[in-house]
Amino acid sequence: MMELAWGEDFAALAEVSKSVFTRYSPLEDRSNHVPFAEQVAQFAELGWLQLGDPAAADAESPSLATIAAIFVEMGRALAATPLLDLTMARDVVRLIGTETSTAVAERIGNGAAVVIPVFPSADWGPPVSCANGVLNGVAPAVGYADRADSFLVHSGAGESIVAMVDSNSSIGIEAMPNMGGHPIFAVTFDQVPVADAAVLARGSDADRAVEVAQARGAVLRAAQVYGAGLRLLDTTVRYAQQRHQFGGAIGRFQAVQYLCTDIAIAAHLTSVHTRSAAAAIDAGVDPQPHIGLMRKQAAKAALQIVHSAHEVHAGIGYMVESNVHLFTDAAKRWQYDFGSAARNDAEIVAALDRIYTGVRP
Repeated sequence: MMELAWGEDFAALAEVSKSVFTRYSPLEDRSNHVPFAEQVAQFAELGWLQLGDPAAADAESPSLATIAAIFVEMGRALAATPLLDLTMARDVVRLIGTETSTAVAERIGNGAAVVIPVFPSADWGPPVSCANGVLNGVAPAVGYADRADSFLVHSGAGESIVAMVDSNSSIGIEAMPNMGGHPIFAVTFDQVPVADAAVLARGSDADRAVEVAQARGAVLRAAQVYGAGLRLLDTTVRYAQQRHQFGGAIGRFQAVQYLCTDIAIAAHLTSVHTRSAAAAIDAGVDPQPHIGLMRKQAAKAALQIVHSAHEVHAGIGYMVESNVHLFTDAAKRWQYDFGSAARNDAEIVAALDRIYTGVRP
């Protein structure tokens, strides 16, 4: 039975991360803005772009359950950074494990290259396709695409490949307006050639590397939701204690207490499922049932925590001066990242079927 605990050095890494992300947090100061290049340089200097090796069973390498500490604090601060995108790109190239991909991982790790992953979601239409060494298709909601030196592209149709594609004028990058102001873009490949030397993996090797990296990325995103839930719980409880109506604090009413409890339950259930998924990945067992349940819970929690917080704050939660709406903006992006409930349910059923029939992917 796996122990549902965070990693050994979780608390120490969380403390460092908290001090870093306070500077990034709009919850502390709306004028906070750390330039993109400075963010990447800081993450490289801290060693965060080299933490954990998904391809190694090295006891000295930080576990995913330890690395999650960074993302819990990033969620608690509601800090918007490219750390997850860069981490997922690094994980894919490390998992591929060739001499060329290892060199790419080193460049990502030391901050010398901004490599943005393009792994289109099945929930957003047809994937990018590759035929005869040419890429076609549109990948929506790619974070920080306008900052990429290169794209790490996974084609999900035609020839299955993972390839490095330089950012250039032949690739269309169009901002996708959204209520949260997230830096997401539609990336269009229209007859974009890919040289053989740029292909890092093909076939099942390519698919497997992306699948594992996406699973790890989902754990880190869920850790963000957990951190945001903790911060929003503190904010909501404090408001319920300070806001007075009908002769006393509104927190004395059971209806308000139930709403605060809903936030706490949603956040802590997300923590349980996140630790379960991280433990499965770290232990090298099939993580898909845990990942599917975690994705479903985290998507539900992203909705639940902001809904309950708005119920307590009422109209003031929608005011510009309030921080509550900032969580709402972030939650909508997180729900997209975790995918549709139907897809998560299908993945859970398929994973459980593999377990009970003894068939492995």
